[in-house]
Amino acid sequence: MSLKQALPAALDEARQTGARRVHVEADGASATVDVGEVDGIGVRVRGLRVTRAATVPIEELARVLPERVRSLPDRVAPVEVDAGLNGGVFRTPVDPVQGDYYQLDVRGRDAEVRRYAVNGGERAEADFDITRDSLGRLLDELS
Repeated sequence: MSLKQALPAALDEARQTGARRVHVEADGASATVDVGEVDGIGVRVRGLRVTRAATVPIEELARVLPERVRSLPDRVAPVEVDAGLNGGVFRTPVDPVQGDYYQLDVRGRDAEVRRYAVNGGERAEADFDITRDSLGRLLDELS
């Protein structure tokens, strides 16, 4: 079973109970998604964290993540990669119309995704809407 396959039941439970955090596990990986709203088609996400089953060297992730992560509106690119910390920051380009971007922070086995809105040179975290299917794919892409 993959994280994507485990996700629907957890989202259905959150929809019924009003829970604001969804946690799933599969194949030694886990994911926690902070949700704002959940419906039958999509999810409003505040942020998410995926913990991979094994540590992958950041140099390898810097090479494969830009191709692997396809479920965000744009491709991520490495902004900062530090082999000594086995961590890195990846971002999508700033959307010229909406003025937002997605940031992927990787540290050891953990990967976190957040959306940021840019206004007047300032950035602030912002929720994002994503279909259930795309969210499941994103979790698997990061695991």
